[in-house]
Amino acid sequence: MDPEIKSSLDALGITPKNYRVLMLLPLVYVAWADGHMDEVEIAVLDDIAKERFMLDARGLAILDGWLGAPIPKQYFDEGMQTLFLMAQTETGEPLVHAEDLHELLSHAEAVARATAASLDSPTNVSPEEEAALAEIAGLLHLDNGVSWRRLLDELDAGPASVARGRGPRSRRPR
Repeated sequence: MDPEIKSSLDALGITPKNYRVLMLLPLVYVAWADGHMDEVEIAVLDDIAKERFMLDARGLAILDGWLGAPIPKQYFDEGMQTLFLMAQTETGEPLVHAEDLHELLSHAEAVARATAASLDSPTNVSPEEEAALAEIAGLLHLDNGVSWRRLLDELDAGPASVARGRGPRSRRPR
């Protein structure tokens, strides 16, 4: 493992053996974006952790810590920088592939869409979660980060809003 990545993982309290838990950080960040963690969000995160990332006991303990209290901004930023770095390694097989980063953004949106009223509704994404998705996309250098809710809102705005500069065509490239 690259020494810089190992050092960053150490600073985050993650061992090289449990590096995959870091891939859940953006999902947890989105879940906390509105200031609280819903039971249904925890259930979605648990399912993703068990089915997709197959964490061991130490990895699950780290995840439990993140679920118990909002993640400090500095910790989140360091984690996202490390996650991006893991996908950029030029020596050997990368620990995280570029398509994994896109998949993480999709999982993060799934967490944002999960509420007790509906487990998967595009209209459930709060403005805070929307901002968190955009922030994650920016930090991971992805070209997305817009939820289905926002896309649907922009489509509902119609041509008149586009003409006034408020619709989907008015967005500036990042």
